Amino acid sequence: MRAFNDEALKVPCVWTVSAGPTDLLSAESVSLEVGVRGHLGALLWVSYDQRLVPKDGTNSDWQTYHLAGLHDMHLPPHAEVPIEVAYQALAEFLVTRARPTCVEWQEAEQD
Repeated sequence: MRAFNDEALKVPCVWTVSAGPTDLLSAESVSLEVGVRGHLGALLWVSYDQRLVPKDGTNSDWQTYHLAGLHDMHLPPHAEVPIEVAYQALAEFLVTRARPTCVEWQEAEQD
């Protein structure tokens, strides 16, 4: 992800990293959506009954990132954070498979 987020990156991109059952409607299935856009990153925590964004996220409006570089994905206000915070949250999730504690979370605005 770091290598992808170099100066050649032309569009904001996002990836979904999941843990738990492959049935996304399962209460045990969780995912962390992680975006990169130069010096900014984006985070969205998704579980069966929650959609959370960082409490100190910087964007006040919805932002468009591209899932797999192809499909528009609209991230809610407060999803964007400094890129190093996004990398840290991803690293923690990959180890714990739980919502990262390095970020303070709040409910995300609904579309």
